[in-house]
Amino acid sequence: MLRALGVIPARYASTRFPGKPLAPLGNGSLLSAVWTAARASSRLTRVIVATEDDRIVEACRGFRAESMLTSPDHASGTDRAAEVVRRAGEEFDVVVNIQGDEPFVTPTSLDRLVAAFDGHPELRMATLAEPLDSADDLFDPGTVKVVRAHDGRALYFSRAPIPFHRGSAARLDADFREPLSARPGGLAGYLKHQGIYAYRTETLLTLTALPPSPLEIDEGLEQLRALQAGIGIAVLASDFRSIAVDTPADLARAAARLTLRQEITR
Repeated sequence: MLRALGVIPARYASTRFPGKPLAPLGNGSLLSAVWTAARASSRLTRVIVATEDDRIVEACRGFRAESMLTSPDHASGTDRAAEVVRRAGEEFDVVVNIQGDEPFVTPTSLDRLVAAFDGHPELRMATLAEPLDSADDLFDPGTVKVVRAHDGRALYFSRAPIPFHRGSAARLDADFREPLSARPGGLAGYLKHQGIYAYRTETLLTLTALPPSPLEIDEGLEQLRALQAGIGIAVLASDFRSIAVDTPADLARAAARLTLRQEITR
């Protein structure tokens, strides 16, 4: 059985939403919701919240989460996860980087990420995607899109709407909503990327030692560093619909969905 470490990067000093991990959600906080899901995973041997702020460490004590105070200078949660791996005090085969702003992440999706490595020593990275069912999301640069090969490997990630659908249009237009509306199957096959990753431990450490790649800099997407370095990424089907909380408005959307879900289950 592979030993898997779950790391939840939780940065207090968010530019758009200071203190975001501790924002109230349901009966706890955004961070406690993610922690609860991660701890319910049957494939994660250990879960650690990685933060740069003592206030988050103190909050973690309150809901009995293991935490680690990491450098405030990390450029990304991936770099923070790599520090945790180096300081964890034990060996792990796989590291799962669980975004601390994904309150609807499920234990089964995390289990699926770890299980992808079972019997596949050649696999170095895996991530999650969900069906993209809104043209507005497709054309929203804040929604990351992914296209993949028949074997599930990622071909490319982008903030742009990919793949481009020309259809029967005589003139090419960057906004291809009109030909898309006549596409057989509509948005079938378009995928929204969820920013949760699983790595072989050595792959995580290798990636974080590399400089940002040209495509990564252009798109502002760190997973493109892996693709440009020749590291394949398996894209797995997620079993939840993501609301990545980047702003207070996103938090309100997440709270509304949580309330609706609770009402349905009553």
